[in-house]
Amino acid sequence: MKVKELIQLRLLNQRLAATEFESCVDVVSHFGAMQSQDYAMAKWAVGMRMQRASDPDVEMCINSGEIIRTHVLRPTWHFVSRKDIRWMMELSAPYVRKATQYVDRQVGLTDEIFKKIWKIIEVELQREDNLSKEDLMERLAKKKIDVENLMATQILIRAELEMRVCNGVRKKNKITYALFDRRVPPSEKISRKDSLVKLAAVYFGSRSPATVKDFMWWSGLNLSDATFGISGLGGSLKRASLGGLEYLYFENTPDQKKKTSVLLPAYDEYMVGYSEGRDIAFPPDVDKTLLGNGVFKPIVLVDNAIAGTWKKTGKEPFVEMQFLQDNKKKRSVRPKLEALKFFLGK
Repeated sequence: MKVKELIQLRLLNQRLAATEFESCVDVVSHFGAMQSQDYAMAKWAVGMRMQRASDPDVEMCINSGEIIRTHVLRPTWHFVSRKDIRWMMELSAPYVRKATQYVDRQVGLTDEIFKKIWKIIEVELQREDNLSKEDLMERLAKKKIDVENLMATQILIRAELEMRVCNGVRKKNKITYALFDRRVPPSEKISRKDSLVKLAAVYFGSRSPATVKDFMWWSGLNLSDATFGISGLGGSLKRASLGGLEYLYFENTPDQKKKTSVLLPAYDEYMVGYSEGRDIAFPPDVDKTLLGNGVFKPIVLVDNAIAGTWKKTGKEPFVEMQFLQDNKKKRSVRPKLEALKFFLGK
């Protein structure tokens, strides 16, 4: 496999080269989980993979609970479809809790304190849904439990991991919280072993070609669990060596030669979905810091290649692009620019 072939397969599986999706839920379900700490950018990550979408379309899916925004897989925000959140949280919560326990101890949160907090939060959310972090901390303070900002963050992450709360309806551009069981209906229990295989299938179905370490990074799984999940896929994964790394991919990946130009948001799965396999997407000898390492800045992709960065502006044409070099093919981004303007309602 050559580099250009690997990139083409990724773009197809990432639904950047072509997409059949008509709904937000279809996009998020395809990916399993999509990183979403930058809320506005994450909505574009979903919208640009749909045949046609607007920001209010994605916002409506989130407010309705079809898409849940929560801490899962790794200690950061992700979008997950309502039908996938239970099994995915049950699988990944123990890993994420290990990553958050140190800070819990540093800020003085013990199991006994958590028990008191849960009683208060559950009563308050039973009385009134869609309370902000500030609302909830104010209610705790009235019960003589005073918390500062970091402690509040840890409390809510833990509440999400234990499936006590999840995001509610946004109010005045503020995140709110609701009782998990009110937003997410019961679902059939999946065994841990089946969940590992299912997670591997979702990952390689949406992000391959990728390495085992890439899968471990994205999922938060250890090597033993990651390899078990992959082994459950049997011979359906093909293997290819490139640059000293072994990449895995599904052999039924469709072939398409058309090149892709797109405006990637910051923290897009095309970049954050990989660890050691991320660098192959960059042009040779490029200073990746100019591109925010492909993660922290929105990226311009021209004919399958990373060509520069972009940012929103307050006036026409609403987007400013900076290219690594004079790019004569940048006209190919124009349709995606129009799609972004439609998405933003410009």
